[in-house]
Amino acid sequence: MTASRTLTARSAWHAVPRHQVRRFAEIALAEAPALAVEIMGEIRREYPHLPVVLDDSGEPMALIGIRRAIEAFVRHLAQGDRTVGRPTAPPDVFQDFGRGEGLNGRSLDALQATYRMGVRMAWRRFAEIGQRLDIPPPAMYELVDAGYEYLDGLVDQSVRGYAEAAARQAGERLRLQRRLMDLMLAEHHRGDPSDALDERAARIGWPVPERVAAGVLVRPAREAVAPAVGQGVLLDMEHERPRMV
Repeated sequence: MTASRTLTARSAWHAVPRHQVRRFAEIALAEAPALAVEIMGEIRREYPHLPVVLDDSGEPMALIGIRRAIEAFVRHLAQGDRTVGRPTAPPDVFQDFGRGEGLNGRSLDALQATYRMGVRMAWRRFAEIGQRLDIPPPAMYELVDAGYEYLDGLVDQSVRGYAEAAARQAGERLRLQRRLMDLMLAEHHRGDPSDALDERAARIGWPVPERVAAGVLVRPAREAVAPAVGQGVLLDMEHERPRMV
């Protein structure tokens, strides 16, 4: 992050008289709910494939996140002590957004695009408010950089949630893979294991071949990284006896 993108103590924004800053914050906070609805509507038009997840009250989680993000940003701008640095993004909601994309097998590209769209729309609204209050253009220009710096924080939270989802899925896949390997390598079965084999293989997307080859591997050094293998190979290096099918 470059220093030029932070609202420093000598910035043009911090030179704006306090009464103008307070009035800007009052108007922006009052308009935040309507602005959030406007941003949400545009996102739904541009990205209709993105799912709408509701909270317990039936309100879209995305709408809640947008509104909270706007309010957190505005409150930071209005801080009486002119604290240097960027505002803190609401972590729970935006981590959940990233987590949801990861758990559903989607990339973060569309999500990040919606964040950028939200920043652009919020900036246009803030620019209108700034004009109404005669806030100098250099101060308003700084809000653009501050807004995109804030965007970086939202993305960071979503990436964290996405990584958590990926780790959770990897752990779940390994658990299911072990159950499949246990079934294939068991010496004795109660009845025909074909149905159970097909079901366990399907859960991890492993096509059952007509024939398989199994191997017990030498345990690698603790710091060793498991090698990359093809989709048709099942590898478990963390088992008591490392194995491959």
